[in-house]
Amino acid sequence: MSGYSGNPFINNTPSSSPLKNSDNRVTKRPLGGSSSSQLSSPTRRPRTTGSAVYGDRFIPSRTEIDLNTIASIGSIVSRPSAVPSLTEDQVEFERERQAHETFDAVLKNELFGEKLLRDAVGTESSLDRIKNTRPSKISSNVPLDEDVPTTPPDSMGIDSQIHSAPVTPHRGLHSQTEEFHRPSSNSVRGASLLTYRERTGIRPSTSFMMQSQFFDTMSPVRPDSKKLLLSPGKKFRQIAKIPYRVLDAPSLADDFYYDLVDWSSTDMLAVALGKSIFLADNATGDVIHLCDTENEYTSLSWVGAGSHLAVGQGNGLVEIYDVIKKKCVRTLSGHMDRVACLSWNNYVLTSGSRDRRILHRDVRIPDSYFERIETHTQEVCGLKWNVEDNKLASGGNDNMLFVYDSVARNPVLTFNEHTAAVKAMAWSPHKRGILGSGGGTADKRLKVWNVNTSQKLSDIDTGSQVCNMIWSKNTDEILTSHGYSRYNLTLWDFPTMDPVAILKGHSFRVLHLTLSADGTTVVSGAGDETLRYWKIFDKPKVKAKPDSVIFSAFNQIR
Repeated sequence: MSGYSGNPFINNTPSSSPLKNSDNRVTKRPLGGSSSSQLSSPTRRPRTTGSAVYGDRFIPSRTEIDLNTIASIGSIVSRPSAVPSLTEDQVEFERERQAHETFDAVLKNELFGEKLLRDAVGTESSLDRIKNTRPSKISSNVPLDEDVPTTPPDSMGIDSQIHSAPVTPHRGLHSQTEEFHRPSSNSVRGASLLTYRERTGIRPSTSFMMQSQFFDTMSPVRPDSKKLLLSPGKKFRQIAKIPYRVLDAPSLADDFYYDLVDWSSTDMLAVALGKSIFLADNATGDVIHLCDTENEYTSLSWVGAGSHLAVGQGNGLVEIYDVIKKKCVRTLSGHMDRVACLSWNNYVLTSGSRDRRILHRDVRIPDSYFERIETHTQEVCGLKWNVEDNKLASGGNDNMLFVYDSVARNPVLTFNEHTAAVKAMAWSPHKRGILGSGGGTADKRLKVWNVNTSQKLSDIDTGSQVCNMIWSKNTDEILTSHGYSRYNLTLWDFPTMDPVAILKGHSFRVLHLTLSADGTTVVSGAGDETLRYWKIFDKPKVKAKPDSVIFSAFNQIR
């Protein structure tokens, strides 16, 4: 056998093993007169050489690991609390944590349930007492080898009870001939290895043994533990980790600055594939070819009513199509380079371009635009209107984020904390003035701002390029799509910013993201030329409108 010299198990044995000498032979235990006092006869008297005292009895030293082990047995959850990382979902983390808590409760109930049953007060079960037990804190500075004081329990403080010597678990832990007394302090409840006990000569009665929790012979665990295991646990939100529909999207551009997918309020999905635009009716499944171009489509956006679609092109032109007539009704000029982003505010269409300009266009007037903004020093790659507050947010390749009041030329707020291009932006539909933004490859951070107070509410390192963002209408959650180098979708809970779910499936950057009209479904598009439908959110519950007090009184009078 080439590659091995001798027995591999012997070679893998650590050289520091006390039972292995330099010749790789196991040494025999010395029969007598050995220099090792620990391996000598137990009847051998200790001897003294100089100032060192050698004894035959081995007394282990109490280390911090030993103290932590004792503390973990007496605590509620022996598993240390942890914060979910970006690679795990919050839902999966909570499920794992609940499973650990259930295991700890059942284990301690099996060990200490008999003791707690006899000490029970009122209707509280032993399992409830274990759940209510507070973690015991043990100081690592106090050695456990010292003698335990003989002071009665009632006269000792909590610290002296905690620092007392541990009781061996297997000696009379479940014996019926012992009576246990809990510490007098109410701050320590339930079972603990560091609890005082006293022996009594009272013999248990037959009726007490029949009432013991071990009487249930059909189950290997106590009735309390069985009840906990059979009881339904906390219900967690079910989020499908795989898309329910995957469509091929040939020629879907893999460009960070493009925005080529949008979902209308009439449940119509618009997708730009190369030099063509297609409309997919989600209700019927029909696909309609809308238009073609000799140039290249770079962005598109539905008007709020869903009747018209604005399309940006690589030559700087913006076209508006009537989807009912399948006809271009307006062609707007003004940009000198590609139009990377579009956003509607009722009848005002705002466009951003690589020529570093932002143009406000009123589609009711014949002019191509009525206001021009030049605050960015590089390409404008993100635009989002907050229709309710009449505010506009713009992000650029210059790493800047600006907030404008209505169609004002100068921004009212400037945020410069991102270190990469700001394309991903979303306004909160639940709270006024809350704006989320995401940075590119060199930044990878998700930030949430309060534009009313100019404060930063959250700052999370996503670990990947943030390409797009959606704020859910049904739940207070943020969905981000990522590029280099994870290619997934991450659902964040606001304001805790915990990762609720991580959706994987794309093999390229997830650049395009849009939300359905009912707020339940998300469509993502990537450079792998696929569109994936994700069922992420539930429909909002319809709240019953309260009856008017005035009309109720009026009806009673009639």
